[in-house]
Amino acid sequence: MALATACGGDSSAEGEEGGGSGIDLTGGPQSSTTEPVDDSLDDTAAGSESTTEDGPALRCNNVDFVFVVDNSPSMTDEQQFLAQGVPGFVNAMQNALPTVESIRVGVVDTDSYPGLGTSENPLEGCNPEEVTNCNSCNYQLGALLTKPQSASDPDTDCEFSTNERYMDGTAETFANEFGCAALVGAVGNPIEQQVGALVAAVSPELTAEGACNEGFIRDDALLVFLLITDEEDNHAYPPSPQGGSAGEPQEWYEALVAAKGGRETNVVGLGLVGGSPKFSDCADLSQGVDGAEQTSRLVDFMGRFPTTFVGSVCSEGYGDFFQEALIRVANGCELFIP
Repeated sequence: MALATACGGDSSAEGEEGGGSGIDLTGGPQSSTTEPVDDSLDDTAAGSESTTEDGPALRCNNVDFVFVVDNSPSMTDEQQFLAQGVPGFVNAMQNALPTVESIRVGVVDTDSYPGLGTSENPLEGCNPEEVTNCNSCNYQLGALLTKPQSASDPDTDCEFSTNERYMDGTAETFANEFGCAALVGAVGNPIEQQVGALVAAVSPELTAEGACNEGFIRDDALLVFLLITDEEDNHAYPPSPQGGSAGEPQEWYEALVAAKGGRETNVVGLGLVGGSPKFSDCADLSQGVDGAEQTSRLVDFMGRFPTTFVGSVCSEGYGDFFQEALIRVANGCELFIP
């Protein structure tokens, strides 16, 4: 795919179906409902200080990608769509952004202890002497997943070729690895900690030497995150870890910017969220497990970044969303400050 195709055109895509990028992405039927958070996104490409004959110059050589996957009981279909669509998206990103040499991909879920205990007592049944070690990286909110259903199936391992807790998006085995990691199950706490997991994943506490996510976040990499959830991140519900992320959207935003050295331009925020009537294909989640809640706090959080885009989590397949998301990643690569 030509570079100019990824970076050109109207990046706002208000009312468009998939941004018209023409990228061939696998992952089931194409969605038709995507919506930008911020109308000012038309100006992101124009903000680049340098250009080439082919268009705005791309400044990022590395990308660190965090997928936050809701593992509450209503998310089974959405995880399948994600697992099917992401490998094609990452492959298209390599073709569209020729300056990118390395893509690291990590997955986190929205529950510290998936499949253990109850909402009232998440650690019930967690025996530190057994395989399900409640002090291990498999049971820390924000720790990258190599065993996405470790509580219910502790013997399954996604066997990343990197031998780290993150994947190499350029590896031949990436599609299988991500297909394993993205299926985080649907037995997690129904009171999700979507942004809490994201903030923890990039925090110094988890990325420091010897910590669970050591080496994942790089100073010279564009940070891209995707929240996929059908429910709101509500206010924290004490006592921890019953659910809900601590803090407010502005604090979440500041934590992500701090992880990138204070440079908001070095973060791209993506979301597959709900609900009705914001997205016409989203029913009210209270009517069953096929709809989605309004996610005002999550949209507020993502809208604070210069480069951001949200689509409908209720769509039948996420191909169109990933086409538009690719344009936003290209925008972020133009704005990236090394």
